[in-house]
Amino acid sequence: MYYSLPLFSFNLNLWNVLGFIEFKRRERVVAMMAIPCLVNICQYMHLLKNWRDMSVIAIGLFMTAILTNSLVRIFSVIKNQSEFVQFFKSIEEWHHEIEMGKDTQAWNILKYVPRRTRMISIVSFTLGSFSAVASALMPLVLKERILPYSLHIPLVDTLKSPLYEILYTLQGLVSMPFVILTYVPFTNLFISWLTYGISMLKILRHKLESLSYDDDDEKMLKQLKDLINFHHRIIEYCQTLENLVSFTCLVELFFFTLMLCVLMTSFLLLDNLMSRLASCIYTICLLYALFLEYWHANEISSESLKIADAAYNINWNKSSTEVRKCIQILILRSQTPLKIRAGGIFPMTLEAFQSLLNATYTYFTMLRGMMAK
Repeated sequence: MYYSLPLFSFNLNLWNVLGFIEFKRRERVVAMMAIPCLVNICQYMHLLKNWRDMSVIAIGLFMTAILTNSLVRIFSVIKNQSEFVQFFKSIEEWHHEIEMGKDTQAWNILKYVPRRTRMISIVSFTLGSFSAVASALMPLVLKERILPYSLHIPLVDTLKSPLYEILYTLQGLVSMPFVILTYVPFTNLFISWLTYGISMLKILRHKLESLSYDDDDEKMLKQLKDLINFHHRIIEYCQTLENLVSFTCLVELFFFTLMLCVLMTSFLLLDNLMSRLASCIYTICLLYALFLEYWHANEISSESLKIADAAYNINWNKSSTEVRKCIQILILRSQTPLKIRAGGIFPMTLEAFQSLLNATYTYFTMLRGMMAK
């Protein structure tokens, strides 16, 4: 099955066990998501109630946004389950085609992908777990009572015993594991999909560079048509990937830009050492997740532009007119870089990542100036 591919490693098997992929009992999934949804609603009520107090909502905004992102991601997977499953199966089919093919160099390129994605998965789960532990321990070292996920329940004091202890235990046993088991695997799978697309572009470039003219126009024409189809398959792969992750990336872009600004501002406002440390940890986790996604998406754009150079360098001087036309088609199609866009609008490139950081810093300086007055 597709979820046994080393490319997807632990992440997809985990979702399969939890029932997020190919779930058979919808009631089980609904029950699993009920508490995180209720917690998220109460978080927004808490933010609305305390929106004027930056010191109160600074950490609360991060916890609210990360849970919202986790819910949006898993709702997207459940809603578009058939599309995700079909996407996984197409990758599996393509993977086996390369594995069973005669091109050993292409298989060597593809073999590297699972090792890379496995390493990224380990680092992501480590950072996510460390962040969750820090969030859980922070209320224990503060003088005043707070919950890891600050809540507001009408007519109820959430900080009064024994309700406080019950909510604290539920958040530690349900809400935090839910974030780790939904947000982190989705990020890891997204990186796996991007890395796979990069590898396919490298394989196409390798095939073009190893293509040589041997006075057999018919053979060369057939090879070029196969490579054009291969390139078209990569384009369709990127379009499908964008359709699957476009909305979740847009939500993440909005929330993470806001969170980075608030966390940087809260570092100046908060005088508690533990709260400042938590702000630093959260900022590092945000930057890590964003940079990883935008860097790999940028690599797809960069690698796709190299296809035109590889096609131009083919020894086409003595070839027939039809062969030259095929090369021209391949060059023309490769001059427009492949891009993954958040919301179908915002391209995920390193330039966009830099613009995001610049915008965050601009908002931060504006807030700092307003506080100084």
